[in-house]
Amino acid sequence: MKKIDLYILLLVFTFTTLCSKAVAQNNNSPYSIIGIGDLEQSYLDRTSGMGHAGVALSGGRTMYMANPASLSMLDEHFFNFEIAARYRGVSYTGQPIDLVNNNQSADIQFKRIAMAIKVRPKWAIGFGLTPFSTANYSFYSNKVIQGTQQTFPAYYTGTGSTNLFYITNSYKFSDHFSVGLQASYLFGQLGQTETISGTGLDSNLVTTKNTYLNNPYLKLGVQYRTKIGKKWKVALGASGSMQTKLNSLTSLNVTDGTTTLIDNPQYNIGTFTLPDMYTAGIALTYKDDYTFAADYTYQDWRKLNYSGLSYNLVNSNRVNVGFEYSKKAKFRDITAEKSFFQAGFFYGKSYVNIAGQQIDNIGGTLGTGFNALRSTLSVQVNLEGGVRGTTINGLVKENYLQVTFILGFREFWLPRHFRRYD
Repeated sequence: MKKIDLYILLLVFTFTTLCSKAVAQNNNSPYSIIGIGDLEQSYLDRTSGMGHAGVALSGGRTMYMANPASLSMLDEHFFNFEIAARYRGVSYTGQPIDLVNNNQSADIQFKRIAMAIKVRPKWAIGFGLTPFSTANYSFYSNKVIQGTQQTFPAYYTGTGSTNLFYITNSYKFSDHFSVGLQASYLFGQLGQTETISGTGLDSNLVTTKNTYLNNPYLKLGVQYRTKIGKKWKVALGASGSMQTKLNSLTSLNVTDGTTTLIDNPQYNIGTFTLPDMYTAGIALTYKDDYTFAADYTYQDWRKLNYSGLSYNLVNSNRVNVGFEYSKKAKFRDITAEKSFFQAGFFYGKSYVNIAGQQIDNIGGTLGTGFNALRSTLSVQVNLEGGVRGTTINGLVKENYLQVTFILGFREFWLPRHFRRYD
């Protein structure tokens, strides 16, 4: 790889990481208090501009993350690398919102790092780190302290995330059929702090709970590709994860001013169950320039029988639709992509049902990107706008805008036993 490309990559990575640390976790998401938090809806890859539709997509120089089987179609003898960061701004409406002080939030975070190598003509390996869920919320409420009849104001804050460190093996059995297995280690921490104060209390009563989650997590994918006529290609894809129990360890710390009342690092040991999750999709390509893709995702949360005060977990589903135009250039007998333009749409219902309302999410995306023909670098920028939630029954609606930046490069890579020495 050229030194200038390496310097650019390191500079962007450092800048993104510093920005993430400076303003990370500023986006309040009131519904992330439930379950494992807000599940990540984006693959933070090229599909981010196509409404996140991509389980049937694959390409020679693109790492599609929706389906582990797609990596088998990468070009041989290239090492692929990508980093992604995302800006997200949110405005809130609803009865609980203070329209003067607390109706907007924004942050920018480093979100994903991914690498892949085509080690054999039919076999590719990928690995990386990507988000699975996030929690970030704060609100005021009233609470009756046990043993008294008095009500005191309480302030609740929660932060945390879960992430996937994964290794993907993808194998192409033929030009038409591929399979892939993503073996991940899911890990993370979700914390909540309750602060009770007010007249009648000598000092603040602070309760802090931290829940640590971890366990292996598997995802299987398949793809089938074929031609239909001289100008059209069709691809079918599916991926899924079986029900998985995560190890859960919760610590508890309670303080009254400077006095520690409880400090139990193993307050509760248990499990949190993730349900069966499935995605199926189709992609149509015309003249290798125009691509139409659609996905459907289903998650079977209801049978977990998880519920609480005024809320419960329900089955979730999502539809993603996207379009892409790829602009190519010819150099003698070689055709190379110069740039691409995308648009997409999505609509989904989350696994959270609160106050009789299943929280939905609807929005659209735009995307563009280019591959530097005289360099190893590629750049993608995706814009997404949407609405999440409702103001019915005293709930909160989120209007959000987010921009995803993806920087990638690929380096020619040749196994040692193929190299020749003079």
